[in-house]
Amino acid sequence: MLNIEDLFRAYYDARKNKRGAVSALAFEVDYEKNLFELYDEIIKSRYKPGESICFISNYPVKREIFAALFRDRIVHHLIYNYISPIFECRFINDSYSCRIGKGVSYGIKRLDHFIRSGSKNYKKDCYILKLDIKGYFMSINRNILFNKIKTALERVYEREREQGSPRICY
Repeated sequence: MLNIEDLFRAYYDARKNKRGAVSALAFEVDYEKNLFELYDEIIKSRYKPGESICFISNYPVKREIFAALFRDRIVHHLIYNYISPIFECRFINDSYSCRIGKGVSYGIKRLDHFIRSGSKNYKKDCYILKLDIKGYFMSINRNILFNKIKTALERVYEREREQGSPRICY
């Protein structure tokens, strides 16, 4: 069950790197009132995401970015905080993006490990393939993804209801 403390935590998580963004500043002017309004919308099933802001980024490659409004980012963090313990153990070890303890430094260490292993400590040639699949995320079938997530969450919450076990990876 959602509680207001969870929403405040999500708010603090969302603002970590966005404090200078226009929508973050506008939200922060009266953040307590805004959070209670958002909480009310969520618990009454009236929350609707706003329109994303679309822009082009040229780094590291040219691509289209869809940025959520700040209040929607709060909801994203709220959802993430609830479901990440369920899905974290399902991810492969060598997936690094947006994972606690698995950032760039960890990825570099793992890459070094694989290069050393593949080259017999730099004594043999080895090869690395670097690629970017154009439009990959936009091509994901959202219905299939949604149904897989829904099924996994239903299993976890059903077990929780039956056994009273905490929300952890199964």
